[in-house]
Parts: sequence; structure tokens; C-alpha cells
Amino acid sequence: ALALQQLGLQTALIERAAEFRDRIRGETIHPWGASEIRALGLEAVAERDAGALRTPHWQTYRDRIARDPHTWAEHFPDRPHGLSVRHHHLQNAVFAAAGAAGATIFRPSEATLGRVGPSLEITVSGPAATSVLRPRMLVGADGQRSAVRRWIGGSASRDPIHHAIGGALIRGLEIETDRVHQAFFEGGFVLISPQRDHVSRVYLVCASEEAESIQRDPEPATRVMARVAESLPEGTVGAWESIGPVGFFPNANIVVERPDMTDVVLIGDAAGANDPCQGHGVSLTFHDVRVLRDLFESGMDWAGIPAAFNTERDRYFDVLRQHARWSERVATETGPEIDMIRDQISRARELDPTAGGFAAIFATGPDRLVADDAARRHFLGEDLPVAPLIS
Repeated sequence: ALALQQLGLQTALIERAAEFRDRIRGETIHPWGASEIRALGLEAVAERDAGALRTPHWQTYRDRIARDPHTWAEHFPDRPHGLSVRHHHLQNAVFAAAGAAGATIFRPSEATLGRVGPSLEITVSGPAATSVLRPRMLVGADGQRSAVRRWIGGSASRDPIHHAIGGALIRGLEIETDRVHQAFFEGGFVLISPQRDHVSRVYLVCASEEAESIQRDPEPATRVMARVAESLPEGTVGAWESIGPVGFFPNANIVVERPDMTDVVLIGDAAGANDPCQGHGVSLTFHDVRVLRDLFESGMDWAGIPAAFNTERDRYFDVLRQHARWSERVATETGPEIDMIRDQISRARELDPTAGGFAAIFATGPDRLVADDAARRHFLGEDLPVAPLIS
């Protein structure tokens, strides 16, 4: 709504929730997502209004030992940092900015979708009044269980589930706030996204069986933080407090099918959701917004915008989807076969540190990549040259 208002278009923004709340959503925005936020002119909204922290470094730990941090600007000067932000703070800030830009706000409201002849008709029911809107275009940004997608006859299917990711909000974890922290353990890893006021979003990526056990535990945050403590250098984790919900989600991508429409388009998770273990969700949404905005700005006939957007969206979403699927086994599996695959990948990176561009996907995003079988084999090191036999 904000991006279209800035083009001089009039928008109505219909929101069901009276207020946004913490729902363990993605809060680590990779450098490619931060660049999309800048391209939309929303950097001040994210940092000043939502309190986002810049994260110019990525810090890894193996065997509880800190490795040299990866500094994004050294390799990607045009994408020098990611962002870490409380998700509902970002929602609040962007929502307020849309209203300040002139969007008509309906909140809290329910929408009933229909048509009068060839035209859209949306009945908006709120606590005080009911309104009827007849827009030229409807943008469905209503999440994985999208009502807009159901209304147009679309469907969603989930890829096979391989592992899980859990999230908790922790106060008191004293770590550097200028970097995202990733600590590996046998069978998974923890990811820590520091935020303001000594608060961090802590993620645990692990086997589904471990996730189910933690969810049944009366103190799930304690189990999550035990994994954190055993993965970071000794003494890093001291006193801490859980200040939000703890929940786990399957790693699988959600793939969407939708009919061709001339006046309805889906964005964000409504258009298909990436494996949350990859952390691309917020970046993908802002990318959707920027691509859609550019189509409106191009002067294209409005009736062609949904098809043009869907073609482009399907292309870059599939890159993220395939990359996630290539990575999932090495994320949490253990044993000799996985050790062999990891060794193969390590040797492949010595020959091509970029992995055909896929090693940089968190900085550069999916746009210039093609996720075909040759790319998969190269990413996994399956195309390593065979050493000649010497007799």
C-alpha cells in the first residue's frame, strides 16, 4: 500500500487484527532483503521507526569456537549489512507509514470478496460500519492460509518435511549486536538475531523428533537455551529470561498454484512460502513488493500486471525453493554418508567458493541464479573432477 501510494495510486489497506503481536516470525533480514528495503525507500522506517539493527557481520561457531566473522561489505559493497528487527514492530512501522502516505485504513475488519459483472467487489465489515469497495486491483498479502488465494481458486501444497525450526524470544543473552550468530552442533544449529534492549530472537534448527520433544516439554525455552549454551563458547550464556512464545515450524517450502487473473495478485507467503530455516521470508516479501511496484511504474497495462508478476515470482521463488532443498540434508542429518557429502561440498568450495553463485544467495538474492540440475550438482560437489588413476 505504501509503495503504491508513493506512485500516486490510491489504496485501501484491510487488516483483520486490531493490533500486531509476536508470532515468532522471521526477524533476520539478509543483506539482499535489506537492499530491497532501501530500494523501496523504507530504510528509515525499518531502522528509525521499527528499531531495526544493522548486522554487517555473520559470526559462526564450530565446536564452540568462534570463527573469523564474515563481513558482508568486504565481498558485497553494495549490500553491506543485513537487518535484525522485531517482526511486529516492523509491521507497526510500515502500517503507520502507509496510513501517513494516504492509504485508507480498515482495521480491524473482515473482507468478503465477490464480483459484480467483471468487476471486483469487496465488502469490508468493521466494528463501526460496513463499506463496499470496487478496486481495479486486489493484492492478497494475507499469509500462508490466504483467503484471497482460496477465493480465486488457488491451492497450496507443502514439500516433504525434513526437519524443523523453532523460535524463542530471550532477554539477557549478552552477545555482539552487530552480527547474526550461527553456532553448529551435531544434528543442527542455533541462529541468534540480536535486537535492542538486550533482547535476542533465538532459533533452533533440529530434527523433527527433537522439535516434537521440546514442544511437549513444560519448559521449552529451557530446552532451546540448553542447545544454545552447549553450542556457543563456554560461559557465553549466563542468566536469561524467556519473554515470548516458543514454537516450532516445519522446514518445508509451500508451493502455490493460482489461476491467471487480470485484477488479482498474491504476494508474500500467500504466493508461496520458502523454507523458514533459510531465513528469506521477509526479504522475499519486500522483493515481491518492489517487483510489483516496478510493474505498476512501468506503464504496463494493468490487466497484464498479474501474469507478468506471477511469471517473475515463480522464477525467483523456485531458485530459493531448490536451494533450500539442496541444503536440507546437511542441516541436521548425521552419519558416514552425510560426512561424505559435507566433505564433497568442502572440496567443491575450494575449487569454486561461489558454488556457481549459490554460496552468495544470502547477499545477492535469487534473481541472477538458475536452479537447474547442473547447478544442483555443482552446489553439492557432484561434478568434482575425477582424479586420474596412476599405475
